[in-house]
Amino acid sequence: MDARRRRLIAQAHLAAKQAGCVDEEDRRAVQRIVTGKSSCLDMTVAELVRLIDHWGKLGAQVRASAPEAAQAPGMVTRWQLATIERLAWEMGWDDGLEDARLVAFLRRTARVDAARWLTREAASSVISGLSRWKRQRAKREVSA
Repeated sequence: MDARRRRLIAQAHLAAKQAGCVDEEDRRAVQRIVTGKSSCLDMTVAELVRLIDHWGKLGAQVRASAPEAAQAPGMVTRWQLATIERLAWEMGWDDGLEDARLVAFLRRTARVDAARWLTREAASSVISGLSRWKRQRAKREVSA
């Protein structure tokens, strides 16, 4: 298990406590409703992020840790990766940064095969493009 996933599991448990869910059975029931899985160990990174966001809407102060960014100057930042991951989730792309639809969008928009290879400028373009697409979808749903 990688370090980010371990952190997210710990953050999910802490977020549940902060949101007032101290009973393990209740916590597992909420987890099952939000992700379809009762154990955090069985969840993907995207599902853990979704669960932490859910607890945040119920009052938890914990926020999901951002993905690791490249260390080279001029490369995508952790904040940009977290924003891209959140936008992908809001688009309904449940596999986060590894979702095939996001990867296709990255190839079209920035000519890269993975978000970790984005430059800061390309990441800004991806964020703008996803935000615009999300707004257009919302307008279509309202007018439909």
